[in-house]
Amino acid sequence: MIEIQINENDGNQRFDRFLRKYFENAPLSVLQKNIRKKNFKINNKRAKIDDFIYAGDFVKMYIKDEDYKKRLTKTDFTPRDFNLDIIYEDDNLIIMDKKEGMLTHSSSSKDYGNNLVDNMLSYLYKTKSFDMSDKTFKPAVVNRLDRNTAGLVIGAKNARALRSLNKSIRDNKIDKYYLTIVKGNIAKDFTIDTTITKNENRNKIKKSSEGSHIRTFFKPLSSNGKYTLLECKLDTGKTHQIRFSLMENSTPIIGDRKYGSESVNERLRKYGVNNQVLLAYKVRFGQIDELRYLEGKEFYSHKKSKVLKLKDEIFTKE
Repeated sequence: MIEIQINENDGNQRFDRFLRKYFENAPLSVLQKNIRKKNFKINNKRAKIDDFIYAGDFVKMYIKDEDYKKRLTKTDFTPRDFNLDIIYEDDNLIIMDKKEGMLTHSSSSKDYGNNLVDNMLSYLYKTKSFDMSDKTFKPAVVNRLDRNTAGLVIGAKNARALRSLNKSIRDNKIDKYYLTIVKGNIAKDFTIDTTITKNENRNKIKKSSEGSHIRTFFKPLSSNGKYTLLECKLDTGKTHQIRFSLMENSTPIIGDRKYGSESVNERLRKYGVNNQVLLAYKVRFGQIDELRYLEGKEFYSHKKSKVLKLKDEIFTKE
């Protein structure tokens, strides 16, 4: 008989889901059979598939030692090298400065290892920066950026932080700000509030009366009459939200090959503008129940100066 105690990261989930992550090398049929044969107990009571487990619970497993070791999720791996620009890190979270051209998540097997999440996991495993004894939890990011959008991405290092950060983003308790340069002169603040749908085949969104609601706040910071440096604040967080909204405003982001102006993009290539100039440059934390020490703190991308330098060059020469 093997007995384990459920920790905080493994708690608050259905027992069958816990088992599938804990024993990643066990077929589902084998786990279900062991549950039916009463080989698992939670706090000395027979475990059922739809039981919930919580931190502090004791689980007894009446299975052979060799079967336990054979089916157990393995953590004896060799970490890869990692490539991260870390803005901030503590026991609960990590804030990374993603570079342009890097995926946040892998979208296919060919992207394995060449995306921000894999680099984050490699770093955390290699430096033992989270509780590696957890068998069912893996650190995850709570926001994502397009491949060619650079800037701040927040990762959670434990289950409690992941739940809190995800809820905080839904409740707008983490403010996310972007910097961009757009075609056209913008003299005052404005808001784009509309509904959109996504064409999955083209990976592009369009306006739709029955789609998802988006709202973004825009604030001009400077302009030379032909181009404007904008600060964008997200109220909702949908794919291509800022890029689409600025196209709708007839002030597209320079370099944007999907929603921008081809003639403007061609003209500005001499300044090294080959993709959308869009940077997730600042996050500000509000009151988060489980992470109150972060309230009022702001973090900035190291790449802000690059956008400002490009702005100065274009404003002077165009």
